[in-house]
Amino acid sequence: MRYFKKFIALGILGAILGIGLGFLGPIHPAFDTFSHFRLHVSLGLVLMGIIILFRKWLILGSLATLTGIMGLYTASIGTTFTARILEPDITKPVYSLLHFNLFWVNTERKLAIDHIIKLDPELISLSEAGERWSIDLQRLYKNWPFMLHCAEWGKRGGVKFLSKWPLDKSNEYCGIYGSFAKTEITSPEGVKFTSGSVHVRWPWPASGPKQIDTLIPELNKIKDDALFAGDFNATPWSWSVQRFAKAANMQITPGIGSTWIVDELPIQYTWWAGLPIDNVMSKGRIKVLSAKTIEDLGSDHLPVLVKFQIQ
Repeated sequence: MRYFKKFIALGILGAILGIGLGFLGPIHPAFDTFSHFRLHVSLGLVLMGIIILFRKWLILGSLATLTGIMGLYTASIGTTFTARILEPDITKPVYSLLHFNLFWVNTERKLAIDHIIKLDPELISLSEAGERWSIDLQRLYKNWPFMLHCAEWGKRGGVKFLSKWPLDKSNEYCGIYGSFAKTEITSPEGVKFTSGSVHVRWPWPASGPKQIDTLIPELNKIKDDALFAGDFNATPWSWSVQRFAKAANMQITPGIGSTWIVDELPIQYTWWAGLPIDNVMSKGRIKVLSAKTIEDLGSDHLPVLVKFQIQ
């Protein structure tokens, strides 16, 4: 029993250390990668803490429970429990934006395109729009005639931002490796706002932080009204996403929930085993009413449907 308690203690202390290191993302991207698993580790700590409290391991149990609760609180923005659905202004139209990482080897391409057409959003943000999707995506161009395509080298493809509303070609920008598509849109009311799509890489060992470094000057230029969605390959509580949002002075939309899971596991497990790495941000007159995942369309990501109004 003594060795068993030591084993449990080491596991709990290791989990606490992992959570703590996740807050050091500004120091090194490796710590930011630790932060991605804060939600799962924190939940495990709370459960373990409660169990061992019943065994009268008061100090260890209390430490595990309190640390787990703190971790859950700081990561709650990525859970559906913090989702907010705002009442629309009945005097104004409600618009929608669909963000979807297509998954470059997705075999359900017809199903995905059919569903996008059925949803009929005003704006579409697409990641991993590779060569395999080139023919299928042509079905969208009639109804969404305005497009900004930021290509990436390799087979996975870059990002495509499609719109039913005119885009200002003089204000378009593409980040390196298809990491960021930014354009200016004119709504039917004549309101101009900045929008586009994001697809940056993991914080570590990938090059996400370096990509964001190159985007900071462009993010600083974003005007008063904006709406962005994308696959950030980072959770909303991570330093990467927080840094991106701060540079653009945008608010991160909470409550979308997990959107990605490794493709070796069924997409149905996403809600408890996945990560919330597809994010939505806005500011100014763009009022996000809701942002939530929709059904599986063959990708390792769930699509995210955003409802919004222009105030």
